[in-house]
Amino acid sequence: MGGVYEYLLKQFADSAGKKGGEFYTPSEVVNLLVLLLKPRAGMKVSDQTIGSGGMLVTIRNHLIDQVENPSNLSLYGQEMNLNTWANCKMNMFLHSVFNADMRKGDTLGDPQQIPGGELQVFDRVIANFPFSLKKWGKDEADNDPYGRFPYGTPPKDYGELALIQQMIASLNAEGMIGVVVPNDVSIRGASEKEIRKGILEDDLLEGVIGLPSGLFYGTGIPAALPIIKKKKFPGCPHIMFSICSLIEATHH
Repeated sequence: MGGVYEYLLKQFADSAGKKGGEFYTPSEVVNLLVLLLKPRAGMKVSDQTIGSGGMLVTIRNHLIDQVENPSNLSLYGQEMNLNTWANCKMNMFLHSVFNADMRKGDTLGDPQQIPGGELQVFDRVIANFPFSLKKWGKDEADNDPYGRFPYGTPPKDYGELALIQQMIASLNAEGMIGVVVPNDVSIRGASEKEIRKGILEDDLLEGVIGLPSGLFYGTGIPAALPIIKKKKFPGCPHIMFSICSLIEATHH
């Protein structure tokens, strides 16, 4: 039933045009992110703009493929759109995931997973959030009570680097992040340049996968997959890719 529901979500996304991107990410992109993040049993995994939950379901299926126990995986998520959040809850139920912590609310404006009043931290964080996020809450973020934006806040109509900083703040000491962003996040100036500089100076960026255009619903702009890692192995080189064939490789 879970597989049928995923199929129906894809068919609906295909017919919904731009709206489809709000709740569905192409499976080839998700599979590539999961392969890069290498989730394992026992981990806590979060998708903080969860959509219909497909990324977390793919992580769970990855554990099954690796002959690991998918029940020994803690899944968390947050979604601000009520209907999309309901789709996620149904998706989890139909995949027999009954203990996932899926919250409704704006991750930036109203983070829900805050045990003891502090942000919960995770082993893996994965997300495909809205491109060029408008009116994301800059004024409130300038006085953020959780200290999520140490590198500064981006402009009010470009929230991607605010969400990336939210994800970094939600990462434990050995955690990893895989996220989808539009390519122009890497070249915008002003405050966004300073945020990127801070992330690089703190040695958090492990690599970037460049994706071709036309992969996502409702937009033809090319995208990229930054991989962020808190703790790197000694001598591990940074990597920069511009790859189309890896997307096809995830089919095999």
